[in-house]
Amino acid sequence: YVAHAEMAAGSALFWTHQADTIFAWDRETRAVSFELHGDRAWVDSLTLSPDEQQIASADAEGTITLWDVRTRQQRRFLEGHQGSVRTLTYTTDGRHLISGGYDETVRIWDVRSGLEEKHLQGYFHWIYKLAMSPNGQWVAGVTLTGTVHFWRNQDLSRHHNSQGGKAAIRALTFSPNSQLLATGGDDGSVIVWDVESGARRHLFQAHKQYVRTVAFGAQGRYLASSSFDCTIRLWDVERGQLLHTIPLASIGDMDGMAFHPRHALLAYGDASNYLYLWDAANGRIAVRMAMASQPKTVAFSPHGRYLACGTYDGAVTIWAFVGQDSGFQLVECWRIHASPQNAWQLVFSRNESLLAWNGEQKEIYVAAIEERKVRYTIPGTHLATCIAFSADGQHLVSDSADFSVLIHHALTGTVDQRWTSHRSKLTCIVADPTSSTIATSDAAGIVQLWDVTTG
Repeated sequence: YVAHAEMAAGSALFWTHQADTIFAWDRETRAVSFELHGDRAWVDSLTLSPDEQQIASADAEGTITLWDVRTRQQRRFLEGHQGSVRTLTYTTDGRHLISGGYDETVRIWDVRSGLEEKHLQGYFHWIYKLAMSPNGQWVAGVTLTGTVHFWRNQDLSRHHNSQGGKAAIRALTFSPNSQLLATGGDDGSVIVWDVESGARRHLFQAHKQYVRTVAFGAQGRYLASSSFDCTIRLWDVERGQLLHTIPLASIGDMDGMAFHPRHALLAYGDASNYLYLWDAANGRIAVRMAMASQPKTVAFSPHGRYLACGTYDGAVTIWAFVGQDSGFQLVECWRIHASPQNAWQLVFSRNESLLAWNGEQKEIYVAAIEERKVRYTIPGTHLATCIAFSADGQHLVSDSADFSVLIHHALTGTVDQRWTSHRSKLTCIVADPTSSTIATSDAAGIVQLWDVTTG
C-alpha cells in the first residue's frame, strides 16, 4: 500500500509504498522517472522542501534521511527519535525540519547542519494492543514507544515494564502455558519474554522490515513471525534458533496467520491468492488451496475444529478440520458473502458455535456456523474496530464511536450493557478465557478490567 505521497508544484509526485524505496512519478509521461533507495527500515513518511530540491524521509526505526533531488543521493541522516517517525514538515523558508514520532517528542532540526535545535516532550501513552494469558493470570500490553507492560489480571497491579527497543511494537501473543510472551516490532525484531520476571529469553533479528504478527504453536515449541519483508519465519523457542524461512509472493495486506491449537500446522495466505497450511514439524507445505481472492486474515477455532479465512472480495470461508496431522482433511462447510468489504478480524466463540468479524466499513457480522447463516449485523462507525466474545460465549463485546464498551447478547445482538468509563478511542478488547473478565485499552493509555456479568 502507499504509505505517504507528496505532490510537487511541477510535474512530479513522490510516494513511498515498498520497503525503503521512494518513487518519483512524472505526471506528464505517467511513468516513474526515478527511485531513491535507502538501506535502512521501512519508510513511514516523507515531505518535500519548499524549493523542491530536497526530500526528507523517515523510517520505522526513527532515522530521518535528507535526499538531494538533483543528484538523487542521501545528503545526511538526522538521528534522535526512538521509534517510528510518522510526520515531517519543512518550515516555509526551508531552513528547518519539524518531526514528530512515537517516542512522544517533536523535534526541530537545522537542515544545513543536521543538528537538533529543539526537543519538545509530549505524552503519548497509546496502548496499541492487549493480550490475555491462557491461564487468565496476566494481561500484557504493547505500545508504539517500544514498551511492554505486564499486569496481574486480578487487580491490574503493574508487575513490571520491559523495554523492547526504540521501535514501536504492534504484535504480541502468549505461549499456551502462559510462561512466555512474544512481541514483534517495527524494527523487525522478535522478542520472547519471560512473563514472571519480564526478562528477555530470546531476541530474533532476521526480519528486514516490521513484524505484523506473531503466533505460538505446538504447545509453545514453535514461534512464527510474519513481516513486511515478505517472509514468515519459524523459530525453535527452546533452542532460540531459526528453523525455516517461508517466502511469500507478497504479504500485501495479509493481517493474520494462525497455528492450529493442537497440531503443528500454520495457516497463512499471500498475494498469489492461495491459502496454505505449513507443517512445522516437517518443514513443508501440507495443504495449498486456491482462493477466489487474496486472503486477508485467518483464524482457527479455540479447539481446532474449524478454520476460517477472510478474503479481499468480502467472502469468509469456513472449513471443518477432520483427522490428525498424518491424515487430516479440510472440508468446506460454508462460504459467506455478507459484505463486499474484506474482513479485518475473525473471532470464534469459545464453544465454536459462532464466528464474528468486522471489515472496512466497520459493520460487525455474527454467523452461526452449524445453521450456516448470519444471525445479525451490528452497524459500525469509523471509530469502532474492536470485538471479542466472553469466555462463556454468551456475550459479544464491541466498542462504539462514543468510546463506550457495548455488551451484546451473543445470539441476538441486542445491547444488554453499556460501559462508559473510557474517554478516548478504544484500541483493544480481550476476554479472559478462564473467567467473566474483559480487559479494554484506549488511546490515552488507560487499561480497565470489567466483569461481563455484572458490569
